[in-house]
Amino acid sequence: MTRSGTTVGTVIRWDDERQGGLVEAPDLPGECWVDGSVVEGASSEGGLRAGQIVEVDWTEPGAGGAPLRATRVVRRDDLQTGLGG
Repeated sequence: MTRSGTTVGTVIRWDDERQGGLVEAPDLPGECWVDGSVVEGASSEGGLRAGQIVEVDWTEPGAGGAPLRATRVVRRDDLQTGLGG
């Protein structure tokens, strides 16, 4: 049985050259591979960055060596933290 869902997580690794990276979240059963093609607004805003908070729709099986893969990723600028924030 294939599992899937939606959660809020943190980008733990992003590679601009490969246009891909990993997201983790406390309620995910493992790391989630994100391909740049599923990031909403990626063409106009560029890729993601480590530490960024995102909403991710995920499914099994994974890709990129991770047990899960993202099918849609949305930046959550309303949940971002920064210096002094």
